Amino acid sequence: MMIEDWEIGALYWNCLQRANGDEAIAVQKVREKYWESFVKNENVDLTIVLGTTLQHHNKRAPNPYVIISVVPTPHEPQMSLL
Repeated sequence: MMIEDWEIGALYWNCLQRANGDEAIAVQKVREKYWESFVKNENVDLTIVLGTTLQHHNKRAPNPYVIISVVPTPHEPQMSLL
């Protein structure tokens, strides 16, 4: 699935520049950033905004959806009910 979030793109370009053009290192750094900052962080929920693009509206594409944005949402743990 394609990701069109500009923040992920900017992070990738910054990582690519720091890695002296090595794409494998840049991709690994982006994955590490999202895994450590959002997936493993108990205080953050990830909200994924899905959409379609105009080029897929009139075609019967097998997967017309793209990720428009990935939004880290602050999460406050719920208090115990008992």
